[in-house]
Amino acid sequence: MKVSLLALGAALMTAAVGANSIEINGIYPHLASYNYEGECGTGAVVPWAGSLWVITYGPHCPTGSSDKLYEIKPDLRKVVRPESVGGTPADRLIHRETDQLLIGPYVINAQGNVRTVPIAAMPGRLTAAARHLTDSNKVYVATMETGLYELDMRTLATRTLIRENGMNDGAFAPVMAKAGKWPDGWETAPRTKVPGYHGKGLASGFGRVYVANNGEYSEEARKNPFIPSGVLADWSEPGQDWRTIRRCQYTEITTRDGIYGNEHPSTNTLWALGWDAKSVILTVSDDGV
Repeated sequence: MKVSLLALGAALMTAAVGANSIEINGIYPHLASYNYEGECGTGAVVPWAGSLWVITYGPHCPTGSSDKLYEIKPDLRKVVRPESVGGTPADRLIHRETDQLLIGPYVINAQGNVRTVPIAAMPGRLTAAARHLTDSNKVYVATMETGLYELDMRTLATRTLIRENGMNDGAFAPVMAKAGKWPDGWETAPRTKVPGYHGKGLASGFGRVYVANNGEYSEEARKNPFIPSGVLADWSEPGQDWRTIRRCQYTEITTRDGIYGNEHPSTNTLWALGWDAKSVILTVSDDGV
């Protein structure tokens, strides 16, 4: 058996030299992703502009990492995009008005051309994106530490609407020193005091933006599943912090429009998925309440 397995392994390795698209029971080894951060996750996978776009992430990299933006061609060629800056991204949204995909800090047009939002303009672990409440040229981007940015999909200009909870300030400082300034709006935006940790979903509708996180930053949370943990919260205008709706662990928030965001914000039902120590929770809003 050992000889047979070794022979099979050698044959596969030999075959891979001549054909990058070797397939083993539906698995394509050459499409595996790697980084140097101790953990390599897949943040988002989106078909767009004739290719499949993939971002990977390291576990806590708010100012970039060795992770990449990958473009997988129809013939399964895997291209490492030179625009890559890494980080811990998972946001993805297709913006119809500009015919572009936002995936991580990358904005990709219908021809597959990539622009990157500089880390210094939108620092943090980018976790989710949502359509803008008042300006269809812009979107919202949330971070895992519950910060909130506004991003212009045409110019890539950003504005800080809610500052993170401060956990990443030490990591941000050298990046901002190199850039010569903090992000626009950083000094005047409120620093969030919303409870919970580990931001996840974001959605807009009924004149508000909704955010979820599914954790609690405390030693007690590691041992006791019954303590208050996570949050579902909302926000409506600059100058405000998030408003807590429910103190509970939540992950995704979405509508029937999925990756396109909420294209019918006054009528689309919003769904937020969460849990507590005993139950799976589905919170629904069909009128903004």
